Amino acid sequence: MKGMHMEPSDQLGRLHQELMEVKRSVTRSQWLAAVLTVLVVILAIALIAVGATQGRSIRHLKGREGLIPNPNVTFATGSGDRSLYDLTYGGSLFRGSGFWAAKRPLQTMLSDHAAVGYNDVVFILGGSKSDGNSTTENVTSEVWKYDSVLHNYTLMAPMPEPRYRFGAALIENTIYVVGGRNVSDNQQSQPNDGMVKTMFIYDIVSNTWTRGPDAPEYQGDTCAAALDGRVYMIGGYGVNYTYLNITTVYDPEKKSWSRLPDMPTPRGDLMCASIADEIYVLGGYYDPTNQKPNSFSSKMESFNPKTAVWTTRPDLLTARGDAAIAVLEGNKLMLVGGEGHYRDQDNYKYPKHVNEVYYVDDQTWVQKAMIPTARFRTAAATAGGLTFVFGGADVCIQQPVCPTLENNEVFLDLDHPHVYIYLKNEAYNDNAKLTTYPL
Repeated sequence: MKGMHMEPSDQLGRLHQELMEVKRSVTRSQWLAAVLTVLVVILAIALIAVGATQGRSIRHLKGREGLIPNPNVTFATGSGDRSLYDLTYGGSLFRGSGFWAAKRPLQTMLSDHAAVGYNDVVFILGGSKSDGNSTTENVTSEVWKYDSVLHNYTLMAPMPEPRYRFGAALIENTIYVVGGRNVSDNQQSQPNDGMVKTMFIYDIVSNTWTRGPDAPEYQGDTCAAALDGRVYMIGGYGVNYTYLNITTVYDPEKKSWSRLPDMPTPRGDLMCASIADEIYVLGGYYDPTNQKPNSFSSKMESFNPKTAVWTTRPDLLTARGDAAIAVLEGNKLMLVGGEGHYRDQDNYKYPKHVNEVYYVDDQTWVQKAMIPTARFRTAAATAGGLTFVFGGADVCIQQPVCPTLENNEVFLDLDHPHVYIYLKNEAYNDNAKLTTYPL
């Protein structure tokens, strides 16, 4: 049988059919592309419209019974109001965000110290090295430099004398150490219970210490912060543990101290930091009657050096003293850990896990991921964009000296939209207890 062959007319017909099929495919593709283009344009317009309504806008979701148990809810961005449209503030949509990681521990167990961040390193100054088995604190003059990148510790030039429960602040390349005590306050024979007015000045570049002018008053368990080239020392305890509301400022150019308007709320064991051109003072302890052994404060107040005026700010979510404070990127304050008195017994001291961040621009507190190792009498500092919490005191039950910790943990915050929830009934809020454990 000879090979089959196709007539020329048949070949032309076949080619014509294939050409028409290609044309139909092209047409279908063009229609599909056009439809997709229209959908993309519609989606883009919708996104632009939604984005334009964001910012500080309020959205109401009414009559949505299946949305949440309470059908009346409002979401707000960038709002520090405690109520909106008869709804009550219910907390942050991103409550509990962020996470912690353990880093190389301190070279010694330590509490009642100070930590100062400087570029990529943290200077850890003074403190108590007690293990909880002695009757007096082992107050130290040691200074350690922690590298946040290499995670190693270097012993630097020591302070001229031991110091703990003091304040420390950084101005450019210089650290100022103010207030506090140079020996254990359990040594009653010491003049002024070991309290000192001496100020020490540390030059980071040369690794040397000098002595500055004495502070005007004895201030133990105080706090310090620097702003616009000056050092502010605020509150604390006086001799015999009197509660102080003293505010003093040191001017390095004039080499002199000055008194400023008193802080509205006297307190010791307080924390302070400079942010948004003001000095913020947080928490602490105040029990003038000596009859309420769990009188930790939730007060937050700020001082404006330009106007010399104190302003009341939103209360902490958790009252406490002896916590660690640090300034985070994005105009935020972090307050982590702190002391509480279990069952209202002042000899039952317990450390807290709680971690709260204050958004200055929103004037709102947000509870963040809790620190794994509960602690008080601790210190924190930000270096290299990360915030580290060093040492502190552990559970302290009827002990004259609390056991100390060597833990170093770093907090990694998550940036997220500032979205807050408002509810018709206060069924849920950032003050709601997550557990029966005293946080």
